[in-house]
Amino acid sequence: MIRTRKDLLTEVSSATITNRCQRGEYTRLLPGIYSIGAPSAYAKCQAVTAWLPEAVFSHRTAAWLWNMLPEPAPIEATTPLSIYRQTPSWLHLYRRDLLPDWIDEAWDLPATTPARSLLDCLTVLPQHDADRLIDEHARTSWPQLLELRTHLRGSPALRRQLRTAAFDAASDPERLFARALAHRGVHLLANHPVGPYYADFADTRSHTIIEIDGREFHSDPRTFRTDRRRQNALVLAGWLVLRYAAADIYANLDACADEAATVIRRRRHNRPPH
Repeated sequence: MIRTRKDLLTEVSSATITNRCQRGEYTRLLPGIYSIGAPSAYAKCQAVTAWLPEAVFSHRTAAWLWNMLPEPAPIEATTPLSIYRQTPSWLHLYRRDLLPDWIDEAWDLPATTPARSLLDCLTVLPQHDADRLIDEHARTSWPQLLELRTHLRGSPALRRQLRTAAFDAASDPERLFARALAHRGVHLLANHPVGPYYADFADTRSHTIIEIDGREFHSDPRTFRTDRRRQNALVLAGWLVLRYAAADIYANLDACADEAATVIRRRRHNRPPH
């Protein structure tokens, strides 16, 4: 629960406030803003808005409010360029004038829109975490992200995601593999129909199919036999089928991606054009 000093003084004296802070009953979060008891992340956000009504939660905090990231530390918010405040270690303020279309409300708090929050996170998250965030949450916000790009005159982080994002991959190891190939300049079709079958990844130029096998989906006898019949049919139709275990993708991603990229480039070069 958040209370201002002005409100508390209607109930207790200044000395009582000081004593209760010393005993840990109150926590002074910001000038004139107190938490009754230990403050949660949400209480800290409430304290920010009480102290600085112009603040809009952004970056990882906004992504948390939109249920895209776990609870953040520190709290991040954006204020207009005209405002400067010194902050405690748990609060980071960015100074930037936000367009009205970039501001929404989440959990009854002012926050940047999901698309703006995703874009901001790309600039502060480690690359692996940024990739996962985009793969898991950007699909529904992609048109808005592209619109933001026009306002921002391009974003290197967003341009990289345009080149490497794997929205159509069905599983985490498939997303990792698709991104690794994209970083090597090889872009494949995910969940692509090939005759009566669907390939995890297909490259029609080289006639190459890549399957990422998770043990839980390929270990029973019936699936084992079906996989063999399917693979034989694809090979007889002129496709090369490369198979990688999901465990190998996690353990040896670069080696798997290097091998696949080399094979695909060689087959593209050797196959005559259609």
